[in-house]
Amino acid sequence: MTQPLYPSFTPTYNHLQYPAIDPTQPHLDCSDKIILVTRAGSGIGEAIAVAFAKAHAKGIVLLGRTESTLQSTATEIAMESDKTDTLVIPADITSRQQIESAFANITEHFDAAPDVLIKNAGRLLAFGAVADIDIEAFWKTYELNVLGPLIVTQAFIRAAKASKEPDTRRIIINIPSGGAHIPYAPTAVAYSTSKLANAKVLEYVHYEHPEWLAVNMQPGIVATDLARKAGIVVWLAADPRAQALNGNFVWANWNVDEVLEKEEIREKGLLSLGLTGWADGISPEDLIARARSVHRDADHK
Repeated sequence: MTQPLYPSFTPTYNHLQYPAIDPTQPHLDCSDKIILVTRAGSGIGEAIAVAFAKAHAKGIVLLGRTESTLQSTATEIAMESDKTDTLVIPADITSRQQIESAFANITEHFDAAPDVLIKNAGRLLAFGAVADIDIEAFWKTYELNVLGPLIVTQAFIRAAKASKEPDTRRIIINIPSGGAHIPYAPTAVAYSTSKLANAKVLEYVHYEHPEWLAVNMQPGIVATDLARKAGIVVWLAADPRAQALNGNFVWANWNVDEVLEKEEIREKGLLSLGLTGWADGISPEDLIARARSVHRDADHK
């Protein structure tokens, strides 16, 4: 095992797939799930889609801007599983109209809303210090990393509520970046701050839909690294034990069994976004209750 570039929450820091997250394991079977993957035509999205094919997903929706790359991923899926129904939908996630049309297409094709949303889309368009970064490129980065994923999330929630089985447990796995919580990285202000906003939205989804599973997952340093361990996304979607990580921020490199052994994750909110040391001894639930009381008081003034 090589020394990790960043600190690891678990003693084991994985670069390769390991048995616990192998998507071919019977207990990670996804034959009852419809999966939607954004930016599924290459890199991380492609690797995740193929991992779900190995788990024999009932259906996989490949959404992205370029149809040719999506079709390439669909070909890979067909090579892995003859049980998976694959639907290719070219769409721009920043277009509400295109995303609404995409979900209507999904519902018509499968006669059901998707069970799992993998929010992988996002890009880095602006580099530079705060004083001289291009404002238009900075804001475009926010459109791609915050607005677009939010539009998809809204459509996913609304499709679930309008489905024939609105009480079905849904799963949202957001692929942000360690930049959301890593301190200053030179020239990365647009990327890091947009990824932080993106991750925080997912936290709100968790509290508004606590019966679902909503997890932020840092995928690894590079896409090729993720491709070797994309099974962790399948593990999150299929293993009931993953519910213990609901609302948290995890890294794909961390060993899932070792993470689950840490009982203080929920008690101390160790994997939630916040100020380290600010609320030692106060549970996340207590902080939420206090915040709600402040909002109630403000509403009555």
